[in-house]
Amino acid sequence: MVSVKNFGEYKLFVIENGGCTAAVSDLGATVQSLLVPDRDGETGDVVLGYDTPEEYLFSDGFLGAFVGRYANRIAGAHFTLGGRDYALTANDGRNTLHGGGCLSFCRFGTEVLGDGVVFTLRDPDGSCGFPGNAEIMVRYTLTDDARLCIDYSAVSDADTVFNLTNHSYFNLRCGGDILSQELMINADRYLPTDAELIPTGEMSHVAGTEFDFRTLRPVKYGGIDNCYVLNGDLCAVVYDPVSGRRMTVTTDMPGVQLYCAGMLGERKGKHGAAMGVNSGLCLETQLFPDSPNRSEFPSCIFRAGEVFKSRTVYAFDTL
Repeated sequence: MVSVKNFGEYKLFVIENGGCTAAVSDLGATVQSLLVPDRDGETGDVVLGYDTPEEYLFSDGFLGAFVGRYANRIAGAHFTLGGRDYALTANDGRNTLHGGGCLSFCRFGTEVLGDGVVFTLRDPDGSCGFPGNAEIMVRYTLTDDARLCIDYSAVSDADTVFNLTNHSYFNLRCGGDILSQELMINADRYLPTDAELIPTGEMSHVAGTEFDFRTLRPVKYGGIDNCYVLNGDLCAVVYDPVSGRRMTVTTDMPGVQLYCAGMLGERKGKHGAAMGVNSGLCLETQLFPDSPNRSEFPSCIFRAGEVFKSRTVYAFDTL
């Protein structure tokens, strides 16, 4: 069931199914809340966010937002395609982060379809420096077996780059920090970065490092902001021993960025809840950062008329 509520000058689309409730706004196609039951059947909000659209519009951190055209970082805010250099919006020092932030604050078109909502946007040629007029779609569906499915597609009338994801911060305990919550990432390798968090081009093994989440273990260290090279469709598992909530993430993307809110400044969220460093963890399924400048990484180039498609599923249960 989908209902619509006013959200200031925007709308909230409230999807209820499988004992869960997701609220997604046409402002940035943002996941504003996600209510999931614990082992005792009590629901709690497992994503960080705000009560008003103004807080989303004037705050950093991309809480719950759809991000594109290119998620994560592009070094030097530029790339070359077809012999032409494209200068992008620099919003992370001298680099571009999450496409320069252009799409995360747009009003999307909407259509309710079954147990979900389709959000659409036409992004013009040159938006934040990216080439081509792009037609972008993201669909959120909540199934009767408690799975939040996110489907992405995009196409451009010129050769361009795409890398779309969602930037929800998850906290399965619905408060406090995430350091004692348990995490598994299905990856043997990760991408080391330089001082500006740009990949060096290496793919290093996680064995013997703080990046090793091949078996379920407490997060412990919240400073990670790195992309992992996934072994297959199973991406990650998050488990909170206190509430019993478990989240299993699957995707068809080759990588996932683990970000534990290490740079999230202190602020107030929904209902005045305190948020800050280590308040949530992001599992941003994606192509690799800086791929437009890295021929050794999987290609992110989409020719005119070629469709980018991707699906990520967040499945919830309890133990």
